[in-house]
Amino acid sequence: MSRIALALVLAVGTVSVARAAKPNVLVILADDLGYSDLGCYGGEIETPHVDRLAKNGARLTQLYNSARCCPSRASLMTGLYPSQAGIGDFTTNKPNPNRGPGYLGRLNEQCVTLAEALKPAGYGCYYVGKWHLHPETGPIERGFDEFYGYTRGHSHDQYDADYYVRLPEGREKEIDPPADEFYATDVFNDYAIEFLKQGRRSGKSWLLFLGHSSPHFPVQAPAERADAYDAVYQRGWDVLRQERFERMRSLGLVDGERWKLTDRSIVPVDRKDVANGSPGEPNPAWDDVPKDRQRDLARRMAVFAAMVTAVDDGVGRIVDQLERTGDLDNTLIVFLSDNGACYEWGPFGFDGVSRRGETILHTGDELRNIGQRGTHHSYGSGWANLGNTPLRLYKHFTHEGGISTPCIVHWPDGIGRPDRWFRSPAHVMDVMPTVLEATGASYPQSLGGRRRTPLEGRSLLPHLRGEKVTDRSIGFDHQSAHALRKGDWKLVWSKRMPHEIAWELYNLAEDRCETHDLAEAHPERVKSMAAEWERWATRVGVTWDAPAKTSAADRSAPPTPEIAKRRLTISAHVATSSRTGVIVAQGGREHGYALHLLDGRPAFDVRVNGEVTRIVGKRRVLTEFVVEARLTRDKVSLSIDGTVVADGESPGLIPRQPKDGLNVGRDDLTAAGDYAPPNRLVGSVSKVQVSTRPSGSD
Repeated sequence: MSRIALALVLAVGTVSVARAAKPNVLVILADDLGYSDLGCYGGEIETPHVDRLAKNGARLTQLYNSARCCPSRASLMTGLYPSQAGIGDFTTNKPNPNRGPGYLGRLNEQCVTLAEALKPAGYGCYYVGKWHLHPETGPIERGFDEFYGYTRGHSHDQYDADYYVRLPEGREKEIDPPADEFYATDVFNDYAIEFLKQGRRSGKSWLLFLGHSSPHFPVQAPAERADAYDAVYQRGWDVLRQERFERMRSLGLVDGERWKLTDRSIVPVDRKDVANGSPGEPNPAWDDVPKDRQRDLARRMAVFAAMVTAVDDGVGRIVDQLERTGDLDNTLIVFLSDNGACYEWGPFGFDGVSRRGETILHTGDELRNIGQRGTHHSYGSGWANLGNTPLRLYKHFTHEGGISTPCIVHWPDGIGRPDRWFRSPAHVMDVMPTVLEATGASYPQSLGGRRRTPLEGRSLLPHLRGEKVTDRSIGFDHQSAHALRKGDWKLVWSKRMPHEIAWELYNLAEDRCETHDLAEAHPERVKSMAAEWERWATRVGVTWDAPAKTSAADRSAPPTPEIAKRRLTISAHVATSSRTGVIVAQGGREHGYALHLLDGRPAFDVRVNGEVTRIVGKRRVLTEFVVEARLTRDKVSLSIDGTVVADGESPGLIPRQPKDGLNVGRDDLTAAGDYAPPNRLVGSVSKVQVSTRPSGSD
């Protein structure tokens, strides 16, 4: 054999050995990125680096999430439905015991994280960014070796350097820019590169989970980056939405005959000021928005787009690093978003750190301050409707706009370079089994002496390799929004609509955008699928409240009464086996009252100027009873079936009319009582009466 031939054999052998190593795994999760925001999904935002991954990988058209950030993250991290992992709707420090273990508010001990599965297989495990699976079950506690980011809260100021931490405790920050140069998305990208280098130095294959907080509100980006998009968004959401749809068609993502560009989605029903004056109405036409408001809105969206571009820049830097080290082809990369675009809270968005922050109109020189240090803005439902083009509704909802995720899988050594759309329904819970198949790691049946919940997801690799996959049913639930996907059919229950709510039915093969409700035409299919949804919900630990089983007309809620400076009598007929949950509540964190159950005992909370006065009955109530609470200037009292069970000194009458309205069987907004929202009663509440008298009357 010649020296040249021998050299070629050795070179081929070297490549073969390198590619026989276990693949690296990189998961990049964007936060509140809409279905069509990426360039490769039709968006006008510049994302060349993600687009490159898409061109050399697989693009999924029907990858579903769980409608909101932390439930989706729990599912993605564990391969289970959110309720099976312990985060059925949201993280909390005060879980409602009546809702069961699915609503622990943090990862439970029966689930297994990606890191806990890969570490025994010899992987180094790294996490950067937003955790949002509860700090008590933080990344180090759940298997990751190194972490940089934040574990508390769902969002934070991008410029607040002191908020972001390096774990395990005692680790020095390898990257620590001066406070006036700090921008979290950039630093997350820097740490991703740092951990890639650490992983390579370790000699191990690695898992890196890059969980961005961008482009979640507060929308923030350096002003000069947003400047590049100002003119784009001055054109408005109607024109851009039509253009996105046309690009989606030219890309082959949408079939123009089976996908119809929907009408502007409605603004969800909420307090009128929160919904920017249009609860239950469609988002306005851009041309009907006043010019000064257009400029304010265009700048908010320009900042959002700059955040997406910052994420994309990081993807480019990471890919360059992997190419330099020869690791790109043998790294399984999954890029996706955690839910649909976020409507909060109306077409004009909001300002301030609170969900109830007022919406401010910025003009003149103030416009360029949007998205800068110390600001807190959202971009609103009009732009979110653009983000989810052409689908209906948004994050929080189980219509396609809320649960459809852009997803790109890039792994040349494992799936080649298919450069095409993959159209079978899938779910973020499928990422875990995909990673397990790719790496050869085993899913532990027990860990730390505890049995683990078997995987619900299934590997995406057979589908991505062109193999035929069998249909399955996929269930959804998020805070009273439900759905079941079964083959081509989808059953969906909405919420916060201006009309009567009932099960809707769609054939997504013919109508992906859910424009033709077929429920009346197929009542038996609705009945069958609704029964299957309930069986699924029971199996995976979902609990749902009575309104989910009734129409809007069956709900016995009186109009919201005026209660400021008035004596109150609140009564209701309750039928429940719950030990905890709200019966009637009105108000929020400033003023209001709540009649609720606390460990099976009746409780009455009165909130005045943020402080709560509580009385509690000494005995547990029966499963069916009539409860009555009274508030006067001097006294509070509580009765069950006509017998007083608790009384006490009053904090005084409620001084001002609360902003949050009357809720029956739930308190989903800011808490009127001393509990964590959302707080709901499983059962029925009927014959609700709220009687008021002026403070000086008998």
